[in-house]
Amino acid sequence: MRSAIATLLIVLPLGSVGGQATMRIAAGAISSSALVHDDIESTTLRPKLAPEISIAATLPTGRGGFRVVLEGDYARSKLDVVEPTGTSTLAPVTVMTGLLFAEGPLFANLRWQLGGGAVFYRSSERQGIFLDGTTQRWLVAGGVTWSHPLAAATMVLVTGRIDTQEFITSVMRRYGYTGLQNVRRAAILVGVERSF
Repeated sequence: MRSAIATLLIVLPLGSVGGQATMRIAAGAISSSALVHDDIESTTLRPKLAPEISIAATLPTGRGGFRVVLEGDYARSKLDVVEPTGTSTLAPVTVMTGLLFAEGPLFANLRWQLGGGAVFYRSSERQGIFLDGTTQRWLVAGGVTWSHPLAAATMVLVTGRIDTQEFITSVMRRYGYTGLQNVRRAAILVGVERSF
């Protein structure tokens, strides 16, 4: 996963900086596939649909409308434990994500995003797979952003994005989990962007 992220960042279309830098703020929702799926115990651990907020800065590269985007996201949700006997809920987990994207024109008001970063999971209580505290994983991500002008220097944005990571914690390793769980997340965000 680290080599995939490094490759994505190396091929960012860098050039002489031109145009305007922008700041973005957005809010929306993020959905995640299961963090743990145990076939033997028929148990699944999955975050609930979570509200998400995002703050980002963009810097144009001066080449063909491409930009570099540095973004931080915050989400918090409870965890559902689904077992054959029923479903229970664990304490909330905070998920913070740092992302670095290349962004470029697609067509009309649409722009593509491609990049990666790091995601940090921190449970509000030391429990279960988060008994040792914060867990960090690498991820790759991609998406599409639609924009529309609101004023001279302000745009409204709608972003749809997916990412993927290989999830495991130190507690899971101690209990004999050797395989990494592929976790996919999907988010939609609505926000504003202002040029400076």
